[in-house]
Order: sequence, then structure tokens, then C-alpha cells
Amino acid sequence: TTFKENILFTHRGLSGPAILQISSFWRAGQAVTINLLPELDLKQQLADWRETQPQKSLKNSLTTILPKRFIEILHESNAIPDCNINQLTHSQIEDLANYIHAWQIKPNGTEGYRTAEVTLGGVNTDELSSKTFEAKKSQGLYFIGEVTDVTGWLGGYNFQYAWSCGFAAGQYA
Repeated sequence: TTFKENILFTHRGLSGPAILQISSFWRAGQAVTINLLPELDLKQQLADWRETQPQKSLKNSLTTILPKRFIEILHESNAIPDCNINQLTHSQIEDLANYIHAWQIKPNGTEGYRTAEVTLGGVNTDELSSKTFEAKKSQGLYFIGEVTDVTGWLGGYNFQYAWSCGFAAGQYA
């Protein structure tokens, strides 16, 4: 499953629309792959920098396209070479582009239900009438909206679903 949305680096981890979207699919222990520069070909950018700013450090150049603190952490962990642009080998350029365009992380968990914006589960829709949202096993009992086991993308779809099934149930209740 892929999403092309923004991510946010926070003091506690990653957040933002893409992270919230993928959280519905992620399971503990799984790695997540993130293209940190989906709109930019890093190999081409490095080639351009070799022409225009060959003596500039790789670290300082990368801070123009990625968050400075993130680049500092990558630098401190030796994930990026400590050199000027013109000192990069072809192999280092290839490795760096692969690393940035397919950055892999293995989340150590979530913030939990207390701060959740996305949750899974709920009343099984197989147990409800698809026309009225009435419980098949209990006449007069209706389940609508986010209490049902329906998960959609971010962007108001849950509101639309809640309003639509509320309207449908209201026609029969």
C-alpha cells in the first residue's frame, strides 16, 4: 500500500497525512519504506550540484532539500558520507539516492489509542443490513458511522460515510 502525502518529523517520531494513512495497514514489527524526495531525482540533483557547487559539503547541500536536523542525524549516524559534493564516488551517489528514495524504518509502536486519529475495528458490517444498518440479530438496533468496521482514507470520507449511513438508517428507524 502506498500513499503520496506529506510526512512530519516530530519530537516523538513521524506523523502527518502519509503516516496516518499507512497506520491503518502497518502491523507491529513491519518496516515502512518512505521516498523522502518523491518529486526529485537525487542522482540528477547531485550531478547538478557537482557542476554548480562542487566544493560545498554534502551535508550542507542536503539541508536545502531535507530538514536540517534530519540531515544532522543522518550525518552523525554515518548514513551519509562526510565529504564535499565533488568527492562523492559513483557508488556513493547510487547508495545515497537509494537510501533517500527508499528510506526504511521499523516503527517501535504507535502513540496508542489515547492520541489516535485513525482506528480499526468496530461492529462487523456482515452483521448489519446493508440497506438499513439494522443489526440482523436484534431488531430495532442500528449501528452507523465510525462504530462500524469501515475504514477509509483521510480527507473527510469517514464523515461522508457517517452522514450517508445515518441518513439511510433514519429512513427505516
